[in-house]
Amino acid sequence: METLDVFLRTQIDLLQYAAFFAALVFFGVLERFWAVRRGTGARRQRWPANFGMTMLNIVVLGAIPVSGVLVADYALAQGFGLLNVLQIAALPAFLIGILLRSLLSWLIHWAMHKVPFLWRVHRVHHTDRFIDISTTVRFHPLEFLISTPIIVLSILTLGISPVALLFSELFDTVMAIFTHANVKLPRVVERMLGWVLVTPAIHRIHHSSWQPETDSNYGATLSVWDRL
Repeated sequence: METLDVFLRTQIDLLQYAAFFAALVFFGVLERFWAVRRGTGARRQRWPANFGMTMLNIVVLGAIPVSGVLVADYALAQGFGLLNVLQIAALPAFLIGILLRSLLSWLIHWAMHKVPFLWRVHRVHHTDRFIDISTTVRFHPLEFLISTPIIVLSILTLGISPVALLFSELFDTVMAIFTHANVKLPRVVERMLGWVLVTPAIHRIHHSSWQPETDSNYGATLSVWDRL
């Protein structure tokens, strides 16, 4: 765990950019050949707006003075948080931390749909008329300003390890693009992956215009939380 921790700390920015753009290109190519919905989806109108919001959100996130990893380091050093108090070994703490971070994303996403004010912010993501890789980055900046304090407080309370957070950030980057990709997986692959991961077909239901379907499948990475 220590080796992985050092590697992710020193390379996380490069890895995130590499993972983001590699996934964007890879699934963008797949959309061309294995699309669920044919057509470009008015990319000339949608893509500048969607990717433009990415630049705005990068500025907003850069202005937030506290990061999850910084809080996790503080909790670890001070012995704060459930996992630190229980003194769980490094590997189990890493795995549990990834699960807890995934569950936290699920809970925040659920609240974004159930609380009227939060839904008014989050529905910007759902107003995209055509779901593809560009939908991944279509978020209102307020969503990050609202969710960050919740995430920070939860990390402090749960004692999620820094390495688990770094890994989760990298994993989430790739999964976010994957789940929004306009691609159709082979049925066998879809069925096997769907038991563990949120696939494009699973997440596409969440982007339905019919509210009972929109208010379902809140998972961002793991499908287990919705199944439970």
